[in-house]
Amino acid sequence: MTRNTADVHLIRRICKENPEAMDFLANYWAPYCHQIDDIIDGERKTPEEIIATFALAALLYNHPFFLRNALALKQVALNVTSTYADTVAWEKSPLSWQREWADHHRHCSNEMAQAVAMICGGYAHARAIMPELRTMAYNEHHDEKGKPV
Repeated sequence: MTRNTADVHLIRRICKENPEAMDFLANYWAPYCHQIDDIIDGERKTPEEIIATFALAALLYNHPFFLRNALALKQVALNVTSTYADTVAWEKSPLSWQREWADHHRHCSNEMAQAVAMICGGYAHARAIMPELRTMAYNEHHDEKGKPV
């Protein structure tokens, strides 16, 4: 994950400066999700690249922040995985509603950011962060006419 200044600032805000949460979200969860997407999109092609993603999963699910909050985060990880599977299955569907649903949910990995925000700062904190994060995710992946890019 390429992190620019805005990304780093947002992660710090999501995590309320909690170093362990920031490490989990920025250095494990985000790269893991991007690498899975790269495998699906055919951008990670070599066995070494794919196996490295599996190795990252082992580290992610044994990260101290994940282990300390496993009861909350395990279900989020499973829900994100299931939702992502639907987005992949429906992104090229002949049914427009499925394509639209897939587009709206393609940033489902942000649900982990919401869970981390709630753990670090409670409901009000997560609510303060999520509209900004959802808007940013939409804008980064759509053109000025709202078409997915």
